[in-house]
Amino acid sequence: MTDVEQFEERRDEGKPLRYLAVASVVAWILAVCAVCVILPLYSHPSLACGLAPLITAGTAAMVLGRVKDRYRCRAARAHAVSDTVRRVLLRPLPGRIGALGLASIYRPCGGRGQVGGDLYAVARAGEATRLIIGDVCGKGLPTFEDVAAVLGAFREWAPRAATLAELSARLEESFLFHLADSDDLSREKDERFVTALLLEVRDGEPFARMVNHGHPPPIRARRGSVALVAGCPAPPLGLYGLRDCGAMEERFELCPGDTLLLYTDGLMEARDAAGRCYPLLERATTWRWIREGTPGHVCLPDVLGEILEDVVEHSGALPEDDLAMVALTRVEEPGAAVLSRSAGEAWREDAEQWRHG
Repeated sequence: MTDVEQFEERRDEGKPLRYLAVASVVAWILAVCAVCVILPLYSHPSLACGLAPLITAGTAAMVLGRVKDRYRCRAARAHAVSDTVRRVLLRPLPGRIGALGLASIYRPCGGRGQVGGDLYAVARAGEATRLIIGDVCGKGLPTFEDVAAVLGAFREWAPRAATLAELSARLEESFLFHLADSDDLSREKDERFVTALLLEVRDGEPFARMVNHGHPPPIRARRGSVALVAGCPAPPLGLYGLRDCGAMEERFELCPGDTLLLYTDGLMEARDAAGRCYPLLERATTWRWIREGTPGHVCLPDVLGEILEDVVEHSGALPEDDLAMVALTRVEEPGAAVLSRSAGEAWREDAEQWRHG
């Protein structure tokens, strides 16, 4: 018997005792009512008519309060579990690693207490920093199995693969094996795929290398202007019919002071009341990394927070899809990783206020 089954058995064994305790309390309350209230009513019938609604309302309020407290406790436990699972898989990115400064934000569909299909991670490989951002097809809890498979493969192979193209091939191989071994019958295997962007930045080189598996291209800010980093995307991870199409490693300039924004499609697909998508490239020219004139010197968590505010202002609410963003900037001198809070933690309270306000 597994630990979970033993826990469930012990919990079920304890139910009669809990019911007996509740029944004892109810019986005691009824006895008090009988002695203090019901007996005097025989000599005052009009008083009975007046007290009956009060007793009924008080009893209903007590029961509803008890039910509300139970559901509140259950929701708190569910939030704690989902937050823990997310922290284990989506570990906060370091504020500094190698030649990069980093910040991240993650907001699953449905808000706190939910899990989503977006993912990101970072790893060192010798004198290079490798990063992945991706989006599993689908929403909610069923996608988390695929998220765990991709992140596990990345953390295993990112420090070991000789090139970014080899890392891409290893991720494809691992994900296909995961699909073949999966027992999830709720989704067809040909509908399970992952768009992903792989990035490599080597210390001391003014370039970045990229392999794009059908993912939205990054936005680069440099010298007061912004532009998409276009490329030739390969098929998403997990598409059987296109597995023979090899991924192409591409290179583009990433100089000190340049800033990149990596994101999932939840950013582009945020819609306003008229159904218009968020004008990503147009709005990017108004963000703080442009207004302050020196993109590499801005506070990256503040930039991500400003973007989230802008998306909420555009759509009138938090996006309905999962949303993940990673901002990175090339710094002058490489340095060791320094852990810091992700922007997602800093902006969670504001996001919940926007959602419920």
